[in-house]
Amino acid sequence: MTNSEARIIHLEQLLAANADALLRLQQQVAALAQAVRTAQSAPYGGGGGGGLVFFINPVVISSGGSVTGVTIYANVGGTLTATSQTNATVWNMMASATVSTSGKYIVVGLNPDQTYSVITQSC
Repeated sequence: MTNSEARIIHLEQLLAANADALLRLQQQVAALAQAVRTAQSAPYGGGGGGGLVFFINPVVISSGGSVTGVTIYANVGGTLTATSQTNATVWNMMASATVSTSGKYIVVGLNPDQTYSVITQSC
């Protein structure tokens, strides 16, 4: 076997290992995506002990009002990460309006009709 042939075989082995790793990663991402879909479709399921907390960027929502076209975020490893909800409606049923001050994220909860309600806003 020539040196070139040996190098080609070695590269093929490396590519095969990378292809296997990529397949495993794709399967893990698919499983995680399914877990998120399941949690979003049934957030009020029993059992207690955990759940999803959602956030939106600071925006003015008047008391009793709503905004649409909002991106919903979840905390993933300390980073607010956009969910698949990029055109959500968020209702503010609190007694006062929210504010659009930078850094004052708004905590929201999912409603049964797939809209969201303001829970609180950062101080």
